[in-house]
Formats: sequence, C-alpha cells, structure tokens
Amino acid sequence: MSREQQVNLIRLRTGHNRLNAHMNRKFKLAPSPTCACGQEDQTSEHILQRCPLLDEEGKEVWPSPTPLQTKLYGSRQELEKTTTFITSAGLIV
Repeated sequence: MSREQQVNLIRLRTGHNRLNAHMNRKFKLAPSPTCACGQEDQTSEHILQRCPLLDEEGKEVWPSPTPLQTKLYGSRQELEKTTTFITSAGLIV
C-alpha cells in the first residue's frame, strides 16, 4: 500500500480530513458541513456507508453490505478496497 493510500486511511479513521464536515467546523474553509447530496454532513461514515452520490462506486467495490469498521480497520484486502473506492469516487480526503 502506498504512503498516499495509508495517509488517506488515517484521515478517514481520525476524521482529520478534507471532507466538508471537518473543513467547515475546524477551519471554516467549506461553506457548509453538508455533503453535496444534501442529506447529512459529509463525514467518513457518510461517504463510506450512506452517500447516495457514491452508491454506485460503493457497490462496485463492496457488492454486499460491509460494516464501517471493516472498511477502516479490516484486513489489508479490505483496506485496499477502501482505497480503491476513494480513487474511483474521485475523493480528496
């Protein structure tokens, strides 16, 4: 796993990332903590589990429901799926 992939996973795990929720609350660099989907704050959990805008990419990587814990702390194979999702979704975390 590359350093960039490792950094992205740590950012998703800790919540110290470039997603709207953190950038709005911590630095006021995002106009709102809300995701572009408009349903809830853009957090790691939201983008990995519930965002309708990323549903298609998510189902390509995880065809069956997968717990957030597995996506962030699972085996190397599971973590590689998470990094694949980040890349395919075009996310900057």
